[in-house]
Amino acid sequence: MVELIRLSEVKASANPRGEEVRFLVNRDSISVVMLSLPPNGAVPVHETPVDVLFYIANGRGEVTIGEETAPVQAGDFVVSPAKIPHGLKAAADLKLEVFVIKTPNPKKVTG
Repeated sequence: MVELIRLSEVKASANPRGEEVRFLVNRDSISVVMLSLPPNGAVPVHETPVDVLFYIANGRGEVTIGEETAPVQAGDFVVSPAKIPHGLKAAADLKLEVFVIKTPNPKKVTG
């Protein structure tokens, strides 16, 4: 059975920080959301107990992983290991759309 998720059919909502998100996959082993940041929008540096992968779908900006900050653009893939602070910021003139993949799903992790 094919499980097909069409972004155009997934309703956007705001996460607790007010960023626009589309929740795509929510399983024990993985969480996938599409995050949209307006120009100059940012996800503050924070830490998660699981690995986080970022796929930059559209736009450009910068990503911070630990003590390093690097520019990112559409087509880039970034790996942030568990328990290492990370954050995102959109460029001043462009929206940033990012697939955020967390594994395992931090909402399903016990202990």
